Amino acid sequence: MTSETQRLRAIFALLRILLGVIILTTWASNLYKGLYTAQGITDLLTHPDWGAFTHGGGALPGYRFFIENTVLRWPGPFALFQLVAEFLIGLGLLLGAFTTLAGLGASFFFLNLLLTYLGNTEEWLWTYVLLLAVALAVTAARAGLTFGLDARLQKRRR
Repeated sequence: MTSETQRLRAIFALLRILLGVIILTTWASNLYKGLYTAQGITDLLTHPDWGAFTHGGGALPGYRFFIENTVLRWPGPFALFQLVAEFLIGLGLLLGAFTTLAGLGASFFFLNLLLTYLGNTEEWLWTYVLLLAVALAVTAARAGLTFGLDARLQKRRR
């Protein structure tokens, strides 16, 4: 392996670790704020002052309809799923374990946020675009094979 390849792998591993830290710190903050409850999820989307769907959010009618008829109909189970999924995605990225799965989960999560906040005049959507791009790059680069548990798991399978 060339030094250039090693350097690129290290860069993608660092991006993976950073993304894991971002997700886990946001997860901890959301847990502290009570967002992983039925009321917390409902408020996150519909609160008159700061909900995602206020100020024009959820601009894609089909997507907004989907969220209103799934998440908002059963906010309790969705909140529990969100609590566990975000934690496992962040931990997987931080540790480089099952990175492809964690990266795909993160990509889905950031795409969901982008679509949810689309049209919201209070939100800077490029945050979600950047996070989505990093999650996709980390997934494609198999970033868990450098500084991650995926390298050890791969050695065990051989």
